[in-house]
Amino acid sequence: MKTSLFRDLVAPLTVCVLLPSMAGMWWRYNFEYSAPPAPALSGRLETGHVEAGGLERSFSFYVPSHLSANAPLVVALHGADSDGQQLRAFTGYEFDVLADQYGFMVAYPDSFAGSWNDCRVAPNNSARRQGIDDVGFVKKLIEHLQARYRTSGSVYVLGYSTGGLMVYRLAVEAPETFTAAAAISANLPVDGNSDCAPARTPVSIAIVNGTADQINPFDGGNPHSVWTMNLGAVQSAEQSARYFAALAGHANEPHVERLPDRSHHASTWAERSTWSCGKANIELLAIHGGGHTISQPFVRQPRILGPTSTDIDAPAEVWRFFTQPAETVALAHTGREAGGR
Repeated sequence: MKTSLFRDLVAPLTVCVLLPSMAGMWWRYNFEYSAPPAPALSGRLETGHVEAGGLERSFSFYVPSHLSANAPLVVALHGADSDGQQLRAFTGYEFDVLADQYGFMVAYPDSFAGSWNDCRVAPNNSARRQGIDDVGFVKKLIEHLQARYRTSGSVYVLGYSTGGLMVYRLAVEAPETFTAAAAISANLPVDGNSDCAPARTPVSIAIVNGTADQINPFDGGNPHSVWTMNLGAVQSAEQSARYFAALAGHANEPHVERLPDRSHHASTWAERSTWSCGKANIELLAIHGGGHTISQPFVRQPRILGPTSTDIDAPAEVWRFFTQPAETVALAHTGREAGGR
């Protein structure tokens, strides 16, 4: 009788207990990321709103206790189905630490319903369906913060994944918005998948992409989201960089250098291609073996996105690019270990 009862309970127990537990373990293993605790900072994170395109748009921003004269502003755009504060944690709070070190402001805008209205035609997200003016939003945000803190310093924009694609829209259509830009894990869409109206103005831009990225293919083609949604074809990372190099009048081949292997892991390594001494500086930082991730040693990023290289600290590299020809930035993480992996 007991044996029969146990046999009868095996199937429902498996369905009700074991399978959900296994699904939860699978989700945590593949999708969760491990960020370090928020560091001790001189300032504090605040939130705000601006009206843009008839909508009230939200953002977070960090201002250190001591701003430099004509303090620069860094605008950081998050990826799909995320928000500004999640990007802040996803980068290991590095831009806030850099802001403390160099006296600039950082703004983390929130997209509309988790998506940006970038140049691509194929996506069917809320921002594209409703024609959201995200270029206008970024401009209003910059104007608001510069007026509030009475600064007219340089403006830098960076974006990860679809945030990187939004950076491309700003670079193509509104290059007057910023001094320099950086796109991480993002390639320009092909002409047939773009409705942007190019201003064809030289812009300084760095592109940081992984060669093993399964979502934004390094060599171009049809990218897919984690859920295999068709997002339209993109150019290769090199084609994207060469587009901006041509705008800047660079006719020669780039200077290519392999960067030092800091992690001593054979699985990833980094190579920088540089077009300089023209109307604008262009860089392509190829993370060989890297996935759809932000390379750095402080955050174990979701495994579903592929490998995270620790050979390059992408936020520090982006800030170095923004402020060149100054010497390479050495990010001082006082009291912080490169852990979380």
